[in-house]
Amino acid sequence: MYKEYFALKENPFNLTPDSHFLFPSKKHQEALAHLTYGIEARKGFILITGEVGAGKTTLCRALLSRVEKNIEVAFVLNSYLNAFEILQAINEDFGIKTTAQ
Repeated sequence: MYKEYFALKENPFNLTPDSHFLFPSKKHQEALAHLTYGIEARKGFILITGEVGAGKTTLCRALLSRVEKNIEVAFVLNSYLNAFEILQAINEDFGIKTTAQ
């Protein structure tokens, strides 16, 4: 409906954030630089927090689209996991098989 009415090239509302529409504000640029540094310098776990709608997921998706192909990254979106479940999710993202339950 919106696409045709406004002559858009693609649908304006998707279920998942699209990093192509990231507005690189000064704060977003700074966060992206910190995330990039953390990955490139192999600093271990990196956590990004912020208010709902601040652009955290979009920022992370933008980061993932820029990371070199030889770098493996785990991307955990669920903030309601306990410590054990977070480790399980990270292992799953890396394709690490575990037997712990």
